[in-house]
Amino acid sequence: MLFLGLQVLLAFLHKAEGSIKVAESYWTLKPNELVVDEDVVKYGSKVLVPLMCGEMFDGQDVVWRRDSGEELEERGNRILVMVEERRGGTYTCYSREGTYLNHTLVLVQWPYRKIIKDTPEKGFIHCSTKNYSGSFQCSWTWDDKRAGKVALVKAVRAHSGGNISCSLNSSGHGITCYDHEYCPYSEELDNINLTIYFRSNYVVESYSQRFQISDIVKPDMVNIIKKNNTLELQYPNTWNAPFSYFPLTFQVKEIRCRKKSDCDCASRQSSKVNLIQDQHWPLKKGVTVCVRVQDDLCSSAWSEWTQYKSAKMRIKKRTGKNKKRRSHKEE
Repeated sequence: MLFLGLQVLLAFLHKAEGSIKVAESYWTLKPNELVVDEDVVKYGSKVLVPLMCGEMFDGQDVVWRRDSGEELEERGNRILVMVEERRGGTYTCYSREGTYLNHTLVLVQWPYRKIIKDTPEKGFIHCSTKNYSGSFQCSWTWDDKRAGKVALVKAVRAHSGGNISCSLNSSGHGITCYDHEYCPYSEELDNINLTIYFRSNYVVESYSQRFQISDIVKPDMVNIIKKNNTLELQYPNTWNAPFSYFPLTFQVKEIRCRKKSDCDCASRQSSKVNLIQDQHWPLKKGVTVCVRVQDDLCSSAWSEWTQYKSAKMRIKKRTGKNKKRRSHKEE
């Protein structure tokens, strides 16, 4: 769908009546989808939006219909349609004989944040990656009161543009993106500019984030293997190799748990927290060892805790029979 330029817009200004103004800012979200960047969310507010069926239909008797099929009074290749408050719509143009020619979906972008939730831990959108492969994931939580969906995802490098592709997860609660030009062995100079457009009915909201892969990396959980009286702390299976080029720092703490419900590494405090790069830790009886890792070269997120709970020492209790034998021996 082709839309009117500024010169065509000015030609229509004389048609605006009373306080109704012609939209000053509008842009193409996707082919045949026009977003009006106007304050039309107040009760009773109205704005006129210019539409064009197609340059090849200039001078023809074009008929327009909206959504349910109601025919508009306006006719011709170029018209103005009124958008009231948040009520957009799909406008379809036909020839005088009823042949379909083209259509435009008119949406309204408002400044509010109501389609997805703002969570205390992760904000509106949370992005992370488990390694330096060039892939990353972003997730969000839908608002219960609105039926939302993803309208468009844009991910580019700030200066180079790059080649980043994104796909919607099957759950509808996140996206997976891949930077096809990313190299983990070179310094990351450009930020990734991510913008996600969410749609509910005819309303569009946009959310943007700016980051580098190193900002959002969060390693997977550590593997802990018992070998004799030592715990071997292994790098996550998904972490980049060689480990000498992608070193991790291990955070280790020991806690004593009276009950299984108390044995939570995240909430339990320890008198000492150890930061090491050695991958071995001495095993102690009756102690739970908690381990997590972080990229040693940047202050990104820590992994989730992995815990290893060693068995308590068994103390043999003397039975009555043993006591009796001992007393006979003493006699």
